[in-house]
Parts: sequence; structure tokens; C-alpha cells
Amino acid sequence: MRLSLGLIVAFLGAAALGLPFGGRSATSRTVAVHVSVRGSGLVEVGALRCRSRCTWRFPRGSVRRFRALPSLGQRFSSWRGRCTSRRPACTVTLRNGGALIGTFAPIAALVSWSAHVHCKPLRTEIPEILGSQEGPEHGATEDGGRFQPHLRGLAQQHLLDPPCTVEGTPTFVEVDDVVITTMPNRSGDADDSLNLTQTRPDIANPYMKTLHAEIDGTWIVAGVNPPLWPAALGTRLDVQGFVYWDISHVHDAWHQYSGWELHPVAAWRTVR
Repeated sequence: MRLSLGLIVAFLGAAALGLPFGGRSATSRTVAVHVSVRGSGLVEVGALRCRSRCTWRFPRGSVRRFRALPSLGQRFSSWRGRCTSRRPACTVTLRNGGALIGTFAPIAALVSWSAHVHCKPLRTEIPEILGSQEGPEHGATEDGGRFQPHLRGLAQQHLLDPPCTVEGTPTFVEVDDVVITTMPNRSGDADDSLNLTQTRPDIANPYMKTLHAEIDGTWIVAGVNPPLWPAALGTRLDVQGFVYWDISHVHDAWHQYSGWELHPVAAWRTVR
């Protein structure tokens, strides 16, 4: 096939300018999003992750869901730029490029309501308490978590003054930004209990990111308890309490087929 001299010149000129022959530039069909992270955390969209400053290109008109993931001990504060909400996830239709700024801030420490608690909390997450070993009913095993050894047994279940450590392992923890996933209820031994779930999309099994938590009945009677749980599903909380294993509920679905508990809970606050 023979090409005219004019077609050859046009082709070479387009190539030199980065243009597809006879069409718009490749970059005109995409938009650039300049991401900045302020504080300690990361912004992700799909498989892309940014911890400082990044520039990503996406097809013009595409819809992307950006997520803000704070580091441990940090909380997401707000979006600026292409997102303006205070929710960690933001969906944007990218007709134009622009800046996207995710801001994180340190979480102020909770203070226990109970004068019986003198422990310094260890910040952790529910999956770290549960571990990754699944039992026969797909709940967490006692030996799988990071808190080994831990409080367990009837003698340690309703202590007014639980120990801060067991053989050097911390027992008192703070878990930030968890969600109430069952309505609070009063158990037979007067505990005010519910389930709390950590938002972890990388963990599909809900039993492995959900923890039973109890404001102890003994504390309630003694008047050293925090206020009782807010009765609203989906409420986000920061909580402090003691890591405890209750062997009597390892076969109960409402207890996530494991014995792990945050019990007793010494403090909580609502996440705004």
C-alpha cells in the first residue's frame, strides 16, 4: 500500500506531539487527580494507595470511590478538593481533574469512668485481638490472637479491679472507630452487652472482625460503670476495656463462635 507524502508528514507530526493519528491526545481522554495526605494515614482507590503526594490519571467521566484509611491512633478528619465530606469514603464522577486532600488527626486518649482502672491502654484493633485462626464454626480460636495469655475463667470474669497485665501481656486495650452491629441487651448476670465490628474490607468473614463487648453487671451495681450503650445500630464508637476469653459461648452465633470479649468495658465515646 502506498502512502502520500502528506499522510506520512501528518502521521509523523502527530507522533511527535504525542497525539493519536487523526484524533485527540491520549491525555485529553483522561483527567489527573493530585492527591495529598495530611497527617498519618493513606488514601486509596482500587489498588492505588497514597501516603503523601501522588498524581493519578483516570478515564474522563469515570466514577471512582476514594477511601481514607487512618493509621492506628489517628482519625480521619475531612476531605478537601474533589471531595468535601467528613465521611471516610467519597465517590466522585471525574469529568475534570483537580486536587484531593485527605486530612487525619491524632485521637485523644479516652479516660476511664471507673476509679478502679489504673491501666494504660494499648491501642489495637479487633482483628488483632481475634487473630487469624478460624475454629470449626469459623469463629476465632483462643490461641490465635496477639493477647497471650489473657483474662479467662469465672474467677476473673467480674473483677472490680482487673489486672493490667497477665504474665507481662497487657490486658487493657483501646479500640477506635468500631460500629455497633447488634442492639444492646441485658444478660442474665446483668451485663449490658452488644457486638462491635471493625470495618475491614480485607476480612470477608464477619466473625473474624466482630467482638462481643460487655459493661459488667458487677460494675453497674457498684456504680463504677460507664454510661450504658447507645441503642442505635451503626453508631461508631471508640472503646476501652479488658481482653477476656469466655469459654462458655464458643458455640454461640451471637457470640461470633468464639469466646473473645471486651469485658469489662471501662469507657466509650461516640465518633462524630
